[in-house]
Amino acid sequence: MKFKKTLIGISLAALFLLGGCSKQQKKAKPALTKTQVVKKVKQNFKSGQVIQSVTLGTDTSKQVALANTNFGGDSTVYHITNQTTSKGKTRSSEEWVNLNNVYINGQDTWYKADLEKLTGHNYADLTDAIMNNHLITNPSEKLVDAYKLKRNKGTYTLTAKLTDKKLMKKAAAPIFNTTPQSTAQAKVFKQIQKLGKYQDMSVKAVVKNDKLSTFTVFINMKLGKLMHVKVGQSYGNFGSHDFLKVPSDATNAKDLPITNKKK
Repeated sequence: MKFKKTLIGISLAALFLLGGCSKQQKKAKPALTKTQVVKKVKQNFKSGQVIQSVTLGTDTSKQVALANTNFGGDSTVYHITNQTTSKGKTRSSEEWVNLNNVYINGQDTWYKADLEKLTGHNYADLTDAIMNNHLITNPSEKLVDAYKLKRNKGTYTLTAKLTDKKLMKKAAAPIFNTTPQSTAQAKVFKQIQKLGKYQDMSVKAVVKNDKLSTFTVFINMKLGKLMHVKVGQSYGNFGSHDFLKVPSDATNAKDLPITNKKK
């Protein structure tokens, strides 16, 4: 009898331990559907980094205008590193944008100017292109339908390739409008928009840990018989600049000298 009681006791203890282990096991999250992933992409963001670019080239040469922007803060501030590359030479500049004021770093001296007068676009254009990107916040049904979903554990990737001209034109316009670093460059970009023929657009969104991790869009165009144009916008580092502010040495800037064009 004692042996039987001991055996029963051991069996009950084993069941108790097994029951405890089963309670500690975490249930795997069910895989998200494409609709659910698209909804995760549409979540608002306060800060991050975006690289915008316009590349104009042939089979033998190319010119690139690039704006690498950190954005964030209350009343969004933009910290932009501009680069223009042509014939193997690169010219770069640093600027802060707060409302319609642009602060430019010129050889360790900061200058202040009106953003629209300097570049051909204003603060509202910049905010619309970066913070209110409709491909992210309000994607069209055509884009959502074109998305293909891949999953790797907790990481979801949406990819799409489209040839809808209206959609491509709408996606490219904010990039063309806000990447120019001068009014002269803005005029060139407007001509490209007017004369270029849209070919295709690729979009990629990555959702990791239930949040948008990266988002990229590239639009390809033809300009005449020999030239091709590639317009791009790449987001990342969301939430990394929530408290971004214009530094005091920039806000204490001098007015940018106006060049007298009259001879």
